[in-house]
Amino acid sequence: MGHLLKEIEANFSDQDDFFIKEEQVNKTTIYLIGFKTLIDLNKSKLYVKQMAASSPSVKELVTNLSDKTNVDRDQIINSILEGKLVICLKNPQQNAIVDPIAHELRSSIEDPKNESPIQAAMDAFGEDIHINVGMIRKRLNSDRLCHYSYQIGDLEKRKISMLYIKGKASNSLTKNVDKQLNQIKSDIEGIDSLNRHFGKRRFNPVSHFFPTELPTQAVQSLKKNRIILFVDNLPFALTFPHLFWDMLTSANDRNFPFILTFMLRIFRVIGVMATLILPALYVALVSVNPEVFRTDIALFTAESREGIPLSAFLETIVMVVIVDLILEAITRLPKSVGPTVTMVGGIILGQAMVEAKLVSNLLVIVITAVVIASSTVVGMQNSLYIRLLKYPILILASIFGILGLCAGLVFTIIYLASLTSNNLPYITFSLDQKEV
Repeated sequence: MGHLLKEIEANFSDQDDFFIKEEQVNKTTIYLIGFKTLIDLNKSKLYVKQMAASSPSVKELVTNLSDKTNVDRDQIINSILEGKLVICLKNPQQNAIVDPIAHELRSSIEDPKNESPIQAAMDAFGEDIHINVGMIRKRLNSDRLCHYSYQIGDLEKRKISMLYIKGKASNSLTKNVDKQLNQIKSDIEGIDSLNRHFGKRRFNPVSHFFPTELPTQAVQSLKKNRIILFVDNLPFALTFPHLFWDMLTSANDRNFPFILTFMLRIFRVIGVMATLILPALYVALVSVNPEVFRTDIALFTAESREGIPLSAFLETIVMVVIVDLILEAITRLPKSVGPTVTMVGGIILGQAMVEAKLVSNLLVIVITAVVIASSTVVGMQNSLYIRLLKYPILILASIFGILGLCAGLVFTIIYLASLTSNNLPYITFSLDQKEV
């Protein structure tokens, strides 16, 4: 292998999907160079052999394959990053840039099912890990993009790919993640089993990873000094580390003017606060601190609860649990009937409970606002854990009123501030190299 080929190989030493294949054509050694995630190597090799059969010499084969021949090192590297197949003769100065038979990165790609991009690309990751890596390379064809592969598991060997941008993600972060992945000996069943290997969060609702099925979101995370993990047969990317700011920002926001982006993020902050506060505030003001109300509002609230046998805490807990059950049913039922059945059932059930004097009209309004507010944050996983955190605040508010609500919020902030991933605090708004 010539000096130029060794330089090219060293340049892509951080890319586990990079290949240099030696082939014999007309008794002459040639080298095929490219990325396995972008090039269908078997079909491309067959194409080269078919062209060789109709070419009397290797030099004519190179001429027949491409009009870009005998290019310099920089052009070769750029062509590889663009997904081209590079063919070099034993003398590396004789080479050709060939349009290969590429992997079809869109044939099995569907629209995102869990995320709704607006004015953005509508493709989503699939279950094939090579296609997923290829989708990242198509969007980020830089030689600073590093790719490492792992085989993890005991009974079920699963492929895991780690991607990051050299110079963006810190060396300490990449080394720690590489060490943790190499130490995994058990089978990886899903995100939670992988999550436990990255820190003690078994009973914590906040994951170390932020899953996304949008390639644009994954690329944006790479540019923000993060690491992306792909697990074979899982149709999404796992961003590490997962930070609090992830639930308030989306790569899709960049399609709007700054003022609109700022407005959307303010709405998400309001959504988080409304989800945590509204049920607890209702209980605190109705049952513990009614003196906070003005007289006319207090009379209106008392009238709305007239004839209701349940305490404010019990009726709120019942409604909150029922709404969470409805949201779970929407997720589990078939897509063709789930939303319709649960929406109609929820409307009928809510109306029946109001008419039966089990809950007040005011509480129905509060719970509806909470359902809408909890859906404004980015990511289903974030929405779930925010909905969970409202329960301890609700319990404290039912005992201590407004004081309990404030204490619950303070404890929630302290709890979230105590979470770390590889010594990185969860409540961090930007990930700079000096922080990691």
